[in-house]
Amino acid sequence: MTIQKKRYIEIALFIAVLVLGLYLNTLDNEATNWDDPALFSRTALHEITKDNLKNVLAVTSLSTYQPVRDLTYMADFALWGPSHKAVTFGIHLQSMLLYLLMILACWLFLLELFKLFLDDHDMAFTWATLSAILYAVHPVHVESVAWLYARKEPLLGIFTFLSMWAFIRARTGRWAYFIASGTFMILAILSKPTAIVIPAVMIVLDFAIQSRQKSPSFWKTRILMYLPVLAFVVFMGIRLVTMMDTAGGVKPYHGGSFWTNLLAVSHILVEYFSLIGFTINYAADYPIELFADPHAWQSWAVVALNALLVTSAVLAYWKKHYLYAFFVVWYYVFLLPVAHIFPISQNLADRYALLSSLTWCILLGYLFSRLWHWRLTSSRLSPEFPLLVSVAFFSVVVLSYSYMTFRQNDIWKNSQTLWEDTLAKYPNSSPGNVNLAAIYLAQMRFPEVQDLCIAAIKEKPYDYLAISNLALAQMMMGQYDNAINNYRQALKLKPDLTKATKGLAHAYWKNKDYVNAYVVYSEILKRGLIGGQENIIEQFYRTGFSAWKAGKTDEAATYLDQAMKYADQDAGLLDDIAVAYTSMGDFAKARNAFAELYPRIKDGESKEKLAHVLEQLDKVISRQTAGAGQGAKP
Repeated sequence: MTIQKKRYIEIALFIAVLVLGLYLNTLDNEATNWDDPALFSRTALHEITKDNLKNVLAVTSLSTYQPVRDLTYMADFALWGPSHKAVTFGIHLQSMLLYLLMILACWLFLLELFKLFLDDHDMAFTWATLSAILYAVHPVHVESVAWLYARKEPLLGIFTFLSMWAFIRARTGRWAYFIASGTFMILAILSKPTAIVIPAVMIVLDFAIQSRQKSPSFWKTRILMYLPVLAFVVFMGIRLVTMMDTAGGVKPYHGGSFWTNLLAVSHILVEYFSLIGFTINYAADYPIELFADPHAWQSWAVVALNALLVTSAVLAYWKKHYLYAFFVVWYYVFLLPVAHIFPISQNLADRYALLSSLTWCILLGYLFSRLWHWRLTSSRLSPEFPLLVSVAFFSVVVLSYSYMTFRQNDIWKNSQTLWEDTLAKYPNSSPGNVNLAAIYLAQMRFPEVQDLCIAAIKEKPYDYLAISNLALAQMMMGQYDNAINNYRQALKLKPDLTKATKGLAHAYWKNKDYVNAYVVYSEILKRGLIGGQENIIEQFYRTGFSAWKAGKTDEAATYLDQAMKYADQDAGLLDDIAVAYTSMGDFAKARNAFAELYPRIKDGESKEKLAHVLEQLDKVISRQTAGAGQGAKP
């Protein structure tokens, strides 16, 4: 084994120990209530079968197409299922390993890239290695690893870096690598659709390589290569935006128009630089107030900052500082899909900065590597002094980032720790208020739920989940009129919100508004929104009882009869059904319902009372039968 090869292996092992040790405390984290439940409710992921594979690979109009991500989840359930706790552990373990692979792929890409543009290969190796280590420990990446539902992020990183690595190999003479580069790019897009921007950084890199190493057939080969790629990317981009718009993922323009929205985009791009380079306390959400007013000086200040950074990249390219120019482009390109050109729900998120954060690590890595290789020639200090300074400051940054990452991993311990931390840092966070409210609902802390939901609605008046949760808390506190109004508002914003539909029916029921309760309950049954066998008897009973109270006797009998078919699933409602039949004057059916209930009662006194009721009902039925018989005589 050569010395150089041994050095590569040693550094790869160091990176592996660093990453695995750093994220070890995520393995006992629980799933959070931020999209993670979808993994456990989507049964197609839980077993590898022909039908489930078809489901995962099928293209649907109202969802992003991410089959590579879904296949990795299927592997988790196959290896660790069916226990919820075991699968959660397995998903965390694979996410951690995928992140490690992403860092190693990043390192390979940087080694290939810097070797191409730097004549000093020792400097190239040091710069690539220090940058990769900084990238590995950066705390903005925690969400992409610790959040179960963020699996697409490390997959995106792996295939993006491999695609760029293969592209450089192909561009420097190994043409077969173009096929590998294209394959990795497609896998990145099938992991997360925002990877459609990869060709943009490829084109910039391609021109930089052409400026450094002239290729006589450059333009002819590039037209043949990029036209099909761009056609595919444009198609996937249009599909992504159309799908998001149809599903309600595209929000109103900031400031009200496309042009004012661009001011908000400029602000977001600057905020990401602050998030990546200067944030100390990371969180699951950042409810920043965006500058979208053309009359505000702040709006143009952020435009000026972006213009300054872009201008510096253009000048650097002109001065043949290609790597600086390339990584400025890298920063912007990978942020553009989430920079609100088409506004989305979150203004800022750690996971969106996963790839763009490499630019910051490259800049820091350059400073440390320059010091690393600088030797003093005329000074009282040792020639190695800059190296010691570099090692010292690099170690401080790595240890600081590592501490922040390790601490943030624990914040993702469970839903409650996550959202309480978010609200402690950003009290106006809409996702924070909504998700913590859902947790407090389960803990029956209804006044706190009401306060959290109101805070969320003030931040985002269109947040139908916050409005629905507010309605539930109000209903549980007996504020039925308020609950009804808020449920109706939530359904205006999201007509297919099932839990709001059910909640509205229940609120009408508790408010004894049986006419409206019947309308909503019957609609629930008609649309098949019951939600499980355990709810069938109650749904049919309430629909039937409401129908009777609304004067619809025939419909009432039909629904109550359906409830009786499922009576063995919920003995507690048998008494209510029997009472309803009695009130309607259908004593025979009431008697049957009480008879079904009788063997289930264990208490002697209650059983004796019910026996008396059955005896009285028998007498009433007997009199009715006798009366009917006499009336039938001539």
